Amino acid sequence: MGTDRRDTHESPRVVLGIDGCRAGWLAVRLVEAAGGRLTLDYALHPRFAPILEQHLDAAAIAVDMPIGLYESGRARARPCDQIARQRLGRRACCVFIPPTRAMLCAESYAPLREQGLSVQAYHLIPRIRELDALLTPDLQARVWESHPELSFLAMTGAPIASPKRTEAGQAVRMDALRRALGESGDALASLMAAFRQKVAPTHAGIDDLLDACALAWSALRHIRGKSELCLGDPAHDARGLQMAIRY
Repeated sequence: MGTDRRDTHESPRVVLGIDGCRAGWLAVRLVEAAGGRLTLDYALHPRFAPILEQHLDAAAIAVDMPIGLYESGRARARPCDQIARQRLGRRACCVFIPPTRAMLCAESYAPLREQGLSVQAYHLIPRIRELDALLTPDLQARVWESHPELSFLAMTGAPIASPKRTEAGQAVRMDALRRALGESGDALASLMAAFRQKVAPTHAGIDDLLDACALAWSALRHIRGKSELCLGDPAHDARGLQMAIRY
């Protein structure tokens, strides 16, 4: 996806890509200025609600966290998870099975393990719980679930085989993002340099930043009318939240 040329009198278009990280949430703000030039910036947030309050101008916010949950029972893949896994092929393991809404109140992992929840998903429960308390069907028109591995699939035409925490995996994801950003690819290098200098690995990693950038690209892709969707049946949970992964 290159930088399309628009009427220079149009207002800048703003989107966000948000990834959960050790410090809370890592948000990448992508702005498409008149003429198509893209700029990138990042910020760490301990809570999700202030992100929404501070970015009222964001037309789309893509979040790498499950939105729309089964109410109870064993942990099980939603239809959108199954579709995402099919599209990722050998990288299907990147799409984890989310907890049910009843599991969000659990105080320990042991009872959830017996219900089929992975330890990786268990550690994400505080983030999922926080997001689930905020989201409404109306807000979901602007804030929706995404997945960075699907974003990279859309950029390159195939799943990226190398894990994201390896040097090879980060290099190929960086290259994919540069190509996707087109003429604005140099903004990514500046963002990465600033991030490495200012953010401790105990707060967020380079893999988190690359994921958030990919999510922001998918958010921009969406407002350009080019996003794709993993959506099955049922399409909504008991609260009316859509169970879908857009990228």
